[in-house]
Amino acid sequence: MQEQLTAAKRNDALRMSNKESNRFTRECLQTALIYLMGEKSFEKISISELVRRSGVSRTAFYRNYSSKEEILNEACTSILDHLSASLSDTRYQSNPVLWYHDFFQAIKEHSGVFQLFLQAHLLNSPAFNIYFLSKRPKARDKSEAHYEFLAWQGALSTILVHWFQDGMQESPDSMAELCARILEAH
Repeated sequence: MQEQLTAAKRNDALRMSNKESNRFTRECLQTALIYLMGEKSFEKISISELVRRSGVSRTAFYRNYSSKEEILNEACTSILDHLSASLSDTRYQSNPVLWYHDFFQAIKEHSGVFQLFLQAHLLNSPAFNIYFLSKRPKARDKSEAHYEFLAWQGALSTILVHWFQDGMQESPDSMAELCARILEAH
């Protein structure tokens, strides 16, 4: 019986080690892809170049991902999850201006990565849309909620992209006031 417990503990330790190794591999590939995207267009990045830059083997790449698009979506999701977690404070429910301010401030602070997402046309990706789903406004019925959300998401996304492309000249404070006034009026 003691031998079985020891073997089970060894297997658990090995499994945790593999999970940790895979997590590290994924982080290396994501980081390498983001750096490479700063040097050239996403389409011109090869898997060979990506694994060479990340320091992992081609086998490790395919053990974790099926494509470089999958890495990009996961990197986008990871950053947006981080943003979402920081913006999920209950203070925002009663103060949409604060939410918009912190949203624009976070985008400004992550402008380098956001620029890469913009270049890779990720603003229409499932990862970016999932982020917005977590901020879905409440509405009276399912059909109305769906269309209200689509209108809100499209408007905020368009405002964000134009603000970013115009060099973020307006402060997060002024963007927050503008968005609260325009997008929260209903």
